[in-house]
Amino acid sequence: MRLSTRYGLTGIGALGLLAAVHQLRGMERSPHPTSDYLIGVLPNFAAAVAITFVLLSIWSDQNPEAGFASAKRPFLLCASVSGLGLLAWELFQKTSSRLVFDPNDVGATFVGVGVASILFFILRPRTPRGT
Repeated sequence: MRLSTRYGLTGIGALGLLAAVHQLRGMERSPHPTSDYLIGVLPNFAAAVAITFVLLSIWSDQNPEAGFASAKRPFLLCASVSGLGLLAWELFQKTSSRLVFDPNDVGATFVGVGVASILFFILRPRTPRGT
């Protein structure tokens, strides 16, 4: 499987999680502190992973011969765009009377970028032993 496909499927999976959480937010359910917390922060977590891998998939598709070593810098750029964009959105919410700033969302963004880093390492192309 091509690397751009792996990255794209990972981004789509994170977008699927984001859609599922938004669906759960709209459902009637009894209050529970743990599920309420997770439903509150999972959109930022999923968005951090999704943005990173959608951008990386685009880059990887344009650079099909790029290996793991040459993809590190683009990954860091994609993760930075994702993390800084989501953090900027959270800070923007402080200026609005209708939007709600949540420091837990900031933490979820950092965790999402961290998980994206782990996934980037896991999804790297396998090299034969001895080379």
